[in-house]
Amino acid sequence: MRYSIVEYMGPSEEGTCGYCHQERSMSAVIGMWAPALAVSHYNGLLDRGMRRSGRYLYKPIIEKTCCPQYTIRLDVHRFKLSRTQKRVLRYMNEYLLYDKKPKYHTGEEAAETSVRYMQKRTENIEKDKQKCISQKHDEVPSALHTKNLKKKNLRKQRAIERLKKKGIDVEEFQCRRREKEFARQRTLESYLLDYDENKFRHKLEIRLIRVDSEEFNSTFRESYELFVKYQTTVHKQTDCTEKGYRSFLANSPLFSDEEKSSAPKSVELGSYHQQYILDGKIIAVGVVDILPRCFSAKYFYYDPDYMFLSLGTYSALREIAFVRELAKERPALHYYYMGYYIVTCPKMRYKGRFRPADLLCDVSFTWVPLEDCLKRLKESGENAPAFNPNAERPPRFPVEQVRCLYNGKLMSYYTLCQQPDFKETQNFMEDYALLVGPLAGEMVLYRW
Repeated sequence: MRYSIVEYMGPSEEGTCGYCHQERSMSAVIGMWAPALAVSHYNGLLDRGMRRSGRYLYKPIIEKTCCPQYTIRLDVHRFKLSRTQKRVLRYMNEYLLYDKKPKYHTGEEAAETSVRYMQKRTENIEKDKQKCISQKHDEVPSALHTKNLKKKNLRKQRAIERLKKKGIDVEEFQCRRREKEFARQRTLESYLLDYDENKFRHKLEIRLIRVDSEEFNSTFRESYELFVKYQTTVHKQTDCTEKGYRSFLANSPLFSDEEKSSAPKSVELGSYHQQYILDGKIIAVGVVDILPRCFSAKYFYYDPDYMFLSLGTYSALREIAFVRELAKERPALHYYYMGYYIVTCPKMRYKGRFRPADLLCDVSFTWVPLEDCLKRLKESGENAPAFNPNAERPPRFPVEQVRCLYNGKLMSYYTLCQQPDFKETQNFMEDYALLVGPLAGEMVLYRW
């Protein structure tokens, strides 16, 4: 039997925030080191506001940091495509089918406010309106020509006559029906085209590989070099070492503690790299964790030469579609975790466009609709208000019941304190129990 083993590292502060980079900024987190961690336990830690960077688990101290970070998630069954997201999918399909690049690329953040896009949309609406009006005033064919109409048109005309007799506005009815039909057809999945070598100019493959697999090792060099290119070009980072890359994105403490079932699953729970391969070349990589109740998107990097494809948004949409597929085998796995939402950081606010999203209340550890959270943040002016003030705070986990590992033996903290060779010199046990909650009775805390 494998155990989740963690070592408490405590709080730490940095003089410079990695998001706003202001001179007087400060980032504060509380963390743990995890040599081994079950996927179910990590899922529980996510629901208490924690994340992982390699084997390091951390939680922002919202009251102290200049850029408060809130865990954000999406129920994929409720997801609704926005116009911008549909456009990103359409642009990708046009590139794959016809090698056609977007004429006007304004970046993922600015695309939604493109003047040309709004002008074109306004023109299309006006055309649809005129079309509906003209249909309303079409004269009914005379009885002499009725026999020459196709059966389909004849049925359509009879339906219009029935609507008129009922006093229903034909123009409004047809426009509403057209909108419903369009919405029904254009689901997220309807944009994801199957490759056909006779039609496509480019081939895009999405490959899911475990971080500890032979396939991962065989593609490691190409993936790492892409990471370096992305970091140096997009984030202006110059110290992208292979050791740092492995520690940050390749090393994972996760192992599956899922019970074996008679029907084996197509994808095992754990840590993966999701590679986007265009014409045989890796152009993007999503670092993800597949857990019992959620799909956690950890990091994403791409080739800056393909920035015109809005790969950040596109990859998120593909991940949402993938979670929907996973949910068919694991009904409880229908949440898409996008990391942290930062109100003050424009580059991170895009996550709120995947709706309807929820934020995690840092007080009650309950999920609250994003719109309600933003309203409360604006009204309170606080870094960490209770998004759900009416919810009860979870009870404190008894420190005496914290599971510990001491000298190779498992025992409760109460039993540990009775050991003749143990003398408590630390004062973090209350903080640890508060950080992980009931999981403190399941995970194993390394003590010395």
